[in-house]
Amino acid sequence: MKAMPSTLAAWLDYIQTIHYRSPDISLDRVRRVHRKMNLGRPSIVISVAGTNGKGSSVSLLEAIFRSTGKSVGIYTSPHLISYNERIRIDGVDASNTQITSAFEYVENARHEIPLTYFEYGTLTALQIFQQSSVDIIVLEVGMGGRLDAVNIVDPDVVLLTSIAIDHERWLGYTRDAIGHEKAGLLKPYSRAVLNDADVPESVIDRANALSCQYVINGVHYNYSLDDSFWHWTSLGDSPLSGDESNLPMPNLLGHHQVLNAAGVVATVRMLAPDLEVSRENIVDGLVNARLRGRIEVYSLRPDVVVDVCHNESAAYELLLYLMGNPIIGQLYAIFSMLEDKHINLVVDMFKHSFYSWHIARINSDRASSVAHLKNIVGAHTSRPITCWDSPAEALRGVRSQARQNDRIVVFGSTYLAGAILSIIDRERCNT
Repeated sequence: MKAMPSTLAAWLDYIQTIHYRSPDISLDRVRRVHRKMNLGRPSIVISVAGTNGKGSSVSLLEAIFRSTGKSVGIYTSPHLISYNERIRIDGVDASNTQITSAFEYVENARHEIPLTYFEYGTLTALQIFQQSSVDIIVLEVGMGGRLDAVNIVDPDVVLLTSIAIDHERWLGYTRDAIGHEKAGLLKPYSRAVLNDADVPESVIDRANALSCQYVINGVHYNYSLDDSFWHWTSLGDSPLSGDESNLPMPNLLGHHQVLNAAGVVATVRMLAPDLEVSRENIVDGLVNARLRGRIEVYSLRPDVVVDVCHNESAAYELLLYLMGNPIIGQLYAIFSMLEDKHINLVVDMFKHSFYSWHIARINSDRASSVAHLKNIVGAHTSRPITCWDSPAEALRGVRSQARQNDRIVVFGSTYLAGAILSIIDRERCNT
């Protein structure tokens, strides 16, 4: 019997070394290991896919389900600071011991069957959920849907959030092609919430072909806002009965979070009668949802705003927030992006926003070089640009220049956001 890694860090290094790399990607391998693990299924499974809004929707669902008194398991990715964030039970990240024990279980089951890093992690999460006897699991798709490891579990309801252009190399170059991949989560006669204001035809075609019971934002339900509250309304011949008026704003910044919340309300309504969720549960979930790295604001004088946005749609929501919440002082950007993203489009969006740009080198083999990013930023704005060897150096450098009434905006990459949040966390622990 081969020796197993002894620590979480060693396990993660090991899983990276055996990561399956082949253009022939299918779910056959992960399904074989899943069967060998003899995993059961919780009472309720929700799968969440989409380009933007997945993490926010998962957090809102988690908070609402926890309010019902059920035990809730969450699987999400990527993580910001520690791998443990990916697997959460009743609001608490999985421990190192839980994860390493589950890694060992997966390793013994797979034998010589190759798995990708994400497939390994998905099986690990499912094993932990079974060991913990959770009632409900919410699974966030890593990328796409059709070939994502999450798709080995048949969900009770699929929630498709907004669909935009991202990961084109793997998913396709149009919203219709990307929608086709994400709609691969749908199963015959399954239930689905399509929470996009303009659902791609490929998604509707697959839902109809599989005789799914589905609802569409703007067709079967919609939402509206006033100054302090928002309202959810069922429409026409919607299978979702009843309205919810005067709901509190989600405890997540940005008006786009109301769109996410509307899809979440539709999702919990679709679960009836399998799970009855009251208005009180919905309200409690809205006001108690927590999610890091999505327009996360720290009042540190100067303020720091951290957002993981790495495509045009998400960047636009950050821009709307900054425009809707102006300050007296200047805005400073700490910025980095991966090389396979639409860097030009994102930078152009913010070309008039910042007093100066600070480009940080991030720890990823997919990262765009700081020199390349500097050239792109320089082509869109005449504002000062400084390059730094790390996010920590960029933060120190900006803080040495900014005044107390200024604002530092960190955006463009999950890797960058995680690095800055880790620094902020350490600072807060030391005060």
